[in-house]
Amino acid sequence: MASMMEKYSIEVIAKKTANILIYTILALVSIQVFSFLAESGGVIDVGGLLELHLEIEYDILVIVLVAILILISTRIAHEISLPPGVIELVMGALLAFNGVEGTEILGLLAAIGANLLLFMAGSEIDLSLLRSILPRAALVASLSAIPPIIATAILTTYFSLHLSSALVVLAALSATSVAITYLILSTFRLLRSRTGQLILASAMMLDVAGMIILNIATAAINPTLAFYVIILLAAVLLYPLLPRLSGTPFEAEIRLITMAVIILGFISDFIGIHGVLTSFILGVVASETVRNRHILREKLESLATGFFTPFFFIASGMSISPDVPLTYASLAVVGGILLAASRSGVTYLLLRSSGTGRRSSVLAASGISPLLTVTIISATIGYSLGLIDEVLFSLLIWTVIGTILGSFALTRLV
Repeated sequence: MASMMEKYSIEVIAKKTANILIYTILALVSIQVFSFLAESGGVIDVGGLLELHLEIEYDILVIVLVAILILISTRIAHEISLPPGVIELVMGALLAFNGVEGTEILGLLAAIGANLLLFMAGSEIDLSLLRSILPRAALVASLSAIPPIIATAILTTYFSLHLSSALVVLAALSATSVAITYLILSTFRLLRSRTGQLILASAMMLDVAGMIILNIATAAINPTLAFYVIILLAAVLLYPLLPRLSGTPFEAEIRLITMAVIILGFISDFIGIHGVLTSFILGVVASETVRNRHILREKLESLATGFFTPFFFIASGMSISPDVPLTYASLAVVGGILLAASRSGVTYLLLRSSGTGRRSSVLAASGISPLLTVTIISATIGYSLGLIDEVLFSLLIWTVIGTILGSFALTRLV
């Protein structure tokens, strides 16, 4: 109790608030400096006394600015104990509001980041765990999917969406974030408990269901047969090779996985299929090997989350339309909080009815409610294919932020 009081003392809160304010000001100053350099063409004139001509291409300026914001996002995320991806989304939105446009280089880095992100999400899927507690996990997943279905129905009615668009929204809202679920359960030492394993398995099922729904939504546009050919090719090539590369020099496993994700991802894009779908299945195929090789997993996570995926989150945030009224954005965040609360509430009641303790039920239920990876990917694919417009895309991104805020707020209740 004393440590908890110390953690949330006025002095600590004041210090964190001051740090966040400093980082935010630094981010705003960086954006203004970028805007000045971009508008002046790299010419700096100090009162006629000094004139500098900096020949810096716009693409390079954008990458440097994004890199600075990624570092700032990491520090802010640390101060408020949220995943860096959430802050990076907000930073991306801040860039969009200030008229900063994306570039081909940023788009390429973001595409690689998306593919690696979905590979890591797929590698979280433990098929043996799913099989062992399938009936109970299916029940939890089904009940926790009721609020997203209701939310999808409301959005479908309000925006007059057709079937494919509605399925994209359902895929976005019904998924979870296995990575955040894992983080919450491990932080509160519930990961190895029966309740923790049940919630983790349920989150896995929801993510898989979200990807299946997304594939169905885009099947009318993309050649589904070619998609399964790519999956089969990935399974045939990658699965037998990983065990043989164990212990080989020059990080052969890292190179194989990274190149497979990038190459197959871009092949998929070339034939009209989004590479992230292939990367997700590729991750599932390699999940057993990746999970059992802790050093391999740590290095893959360092490569993905340490470099590529922040560019994806920033680029996703930059796709948020600045024309969306603040009222709509606020409602989306509040809606996300309510969605997280309702999903957690349904799961909490189910866990309590099965005899799980109050504290464990609250913490475990909070782990199944946040949205992140699959939601952003679904929204991005739907937007790129014209199935949803920029307003609905923006609202889905703001909803993601709301669900994470709601989920982490629930963990503070116990």
